[in-house]
Amino acid sequence: MSVGSGYGSDGGAALVAPMTAYARPWRVAVIAGLASFVDGAALSANGFGLVIYQQTLGLTAGEVGLLTAVVTLGLAIGAVVGGRLGDLFGRRKVFVVTMAMIVLGSLGPTFGTSFGVLFAGLALMGLGVGADMPVALATIAEAASDKNRGAMLVFTQILWVSASVLVVVITTVTGGAGRAAAQVLYGMVAVVGLIGLLLRLTVPESPLWLASREERRSGVHTVRADKAQVRDLLRTPLRRPFLVLTAYYTLVSIAAGVAVQYAVYIAVNVAGVSIEEFSPYTLLSFPVVFIALGLFMKFVDTRYRMPLFLAGGVLMTVAFLIPAVFGSTLLTLVLVLALGSLGNVTCGETIARVWGNESFPTLLRSTGQGIVYTVARLGLVLAAAVGPAVIAMSPGWFFVGCAAIGLVGVLMGWFGFRGGRAVNEFQHEQEPDSDFAAPAAA
Repeated sequence: MSVGSGYGSDGGAALVAPMTAYARPWRVAVIAGLASFVDGAALSANGFGLVIYQQTLGLTAGEVGLLTAVVTLGLAIGAVVGGRLGDLFGRRKVFVVTMAMIVLGSLGPTFGTSFGVLFAGLALMGLGVGADMPVALATIAEAASDKNRGAMLVFTQILWVSASVLVVVITTVTGGAGRAAAQVLYGMVAVVGLIGLLLRLTVPESPLWLASREERRSGVHTVRADKAQVRDLLRTPLRRPFLVLTAYYTLVSIAAGVAVQYAVYIAVNVAGVSIEEFSPYTLLSFPVVFIALGLFMKFVDTRYRMPLFLAGGVLMTVAFLIPAVFGSTLLTLVLVLALGSLGNVTCGETIARVWGNESFPTLLRSTGQGIVYTVARLGLVLAAAVGPAVIAMSPGWFFVGCAAIGLVGVLMGWFGFRGGRAVNEFQHEQEPDSDFAAPAAA
């Protein structure tokens, strides 16, 4: 396929756009992938920062809850709105604006001292992070080829994990600095976001998106030009992958999210382990996850993708069942974090990013992902809200529930995307739309 785009001599041929639209696709992956780094940094920093501000600024428990909720809500709303805007107006315009929102929003918790300033800043930051993610991932996917698309998207997850590790390290080093410790965390988000914003100004618009838009404007009936309305996600052939991806990702996110989120809670309130004793063990899973992500980058674009997905799902399910069978102890809870995180590498967020980009045509790519992320995040919020009540009744049954929910999600992903059921829209986008080709042939 040639580089560049143009019409055939008859004026009715589809625009020709390269599968690898950028001269240096990995450069695009790093620059756009900073969205994942900022996402991981912002969420992790908020978890530590609000606790520090509760102690130093006198925030009440209710205020901490509202500040946490506004970030989560911003992520959900931002993903839907940003994803749709990215398909309507282009990747570049949206991901420049969203990164600017993140930078401005992070200044609120960095320098603010009142609840109102913190609320406004975190709300803007949450909206920016949520809106940026689906657009940035679509940009990366459209810069790649079928040989490295999965690897480039897995790389974005490595950036996310790296940000979480950096936040833990910064917190450990500055933990005794009071309010300044939280300011360093939020300030780091602002600095990285500003660097990302300046670098993004050097990234041109996605040629695939430009080609799709021009085909649509010119009335050229290709799949990528005609499948552009939100309602198309609920019509064949997009309905099946859209519904499967939404259900699978929501269930796996709930299982992994609440299990990891409440592991520390159970350690302290059930196992009788102090936070100071448990926290160092949480770092053990990071080296394992980095190694697993590096290996998955090598195999995600090969025939080993689905076997690794299933193996990860089985490992994650077994990890959640360990404390249910052997009780909640320091060892079993550490195994939940380590083995659960390892399994989630190939069956969770990482592979969902790959499927989310392969399953939708260009003018619905960030829209579809945005909706999927929003549903999953809202589901996780609802599940997390009832977590303490379930744990109070039975910690063992809490983990059984996580295992069951995760297993159902993995099975949905397995049956939904294995073999011929998985469709890579990048391979079909320039084909004539069958909805128009059939009447023309008749």
